[in-house]
Amino acid sequence: MFERLVGQSEVKGRLDFYAKAHKAGSIIPPIMLNGAKGLGKTEFAKEFAKGIKRKLLEINCGTIRNAQQFFEQVFMPAIAGEEITVLLDECHALPKDLTEVFLTVFNTEGSKSKQVSIGEGFATFDFEKQNFLFATTELHKIFDPLKDRMTIVDFKPYVSKELAHIIQKKIDWVQFDKVVLDQIADTVRGNARSAIKRALEIKAFCEINNNPKVDAKAWLKIKQILGIKPQGLTNLEVQILDILKSNGPSSLQMLSAVTGMSRSAIQLEAENNLLRSGFMEIDGKRKITVKGTNILKELA
Repeated sequence: MFERLVGQSEVKGRLDFYAKAHKAGSIIPPIMLNGAKGLGKTEFAKEFAKGIKRKLLEINCGTIRNAQQFFEQVFMPAIAGEEITVLLDECHALPKDLTEVFLTVFNTEGSKSKQVSIGEGFATFDFEKQNFLFATTELHKIFDPLKDRMTIVDFKPYVSKELAHIIQKKIDWVQFDKVVLDQIADTVRGNARSAIKRALEIKAFCEINNNPKVDAKAWLKIKQILGIKPQGLTNLEVQILDILKSNGPSSLQMLSAVTGMSRSAIQLEAENNLLRSGFMEIDGKRKITVKGTNILKELA
């Protein structure tokens, strides 16, 4: 089912199990696809729907104003009575009244259908024809009783070998030096979507230069043109490491003042990656690590 997708073996195994159970006559439970941005949740949903021979309806939950709008504009015209897989993306943004309806809908306990009262009428969820996938980057924001009704499938970051495979697969006509391909994979930070973007940048470079080979010299030129830094560091992350190296342990407020960025922007856009990569640590104040100092030397 997932031959064209790289990595995420646990996700593949679980979704394949539910597909086989469906083929044997079981209903597919409501599945929550949980993981950071760019890990392929939507692509896996597409392949899952294709594997069970259903069309996929993608809905961004941020566009749903309330339960009435969902049933009038989405459920009744596009879902009711159809053989369909519904992907509710960014489901942490579900409106409260629709969340409450879903508490009833998905409290199935093995039932093959569920009827709920909507205004002056009823809506029937037929789980033999319809299955529902939810996707989120912020599982902690999901209402706990709704979360308890979901089968949670966790995605994890890709390792360098998998990212290299994604890049090579996207532009299979490009010839890479093995060491160079590994270096390229290290700049996309465990993110499949970023790996595909990097592959498209390399494709453009090769087409501009009419050369399908990417060796160390070509990769150096690509990095210079696009401003690609070791480990995929951003300018803000490098600036923070420079401040910590020059000024020593610093508070979040100080980093905000020196960079001109808000505290939340620093925490969300820079600190998470610096902490995850081991370039920075927090012990009361923010401190650069030996690994962080070494990466600055590499940049220099």
